[in-house]
Amino acid sequence: MTATRRRDGSPGLRLAACLAEAAAELLADPAVTRIRECEADDCVMLFLAAHPRRRWCSATRCGNRVRVARHYQRTKAR
Repeated sequence: MTATRRRDGSPGLRLAACLAEAAAELLADPAVTRIRECEADDCVMLFLAAHPRRRWCSATRCGNRVRVARHYQRTKAR
């Protein structure tokens, strides 16, 4: 037999309860030490680093933007 959580209330309250539960589980998990802030200047996201050298929340979004900006600065200086 499997236990299933049931929540009553409006969709907004059920969503808030689900998010609060997920946050509590994350904060109680030893992986909480791997939570990092994205290093992109214009990003406010946090992420759970799967690799110790990971720097951005998304390599395709933030990582690419940082690399493109760095390339632009190098080529502009020439």
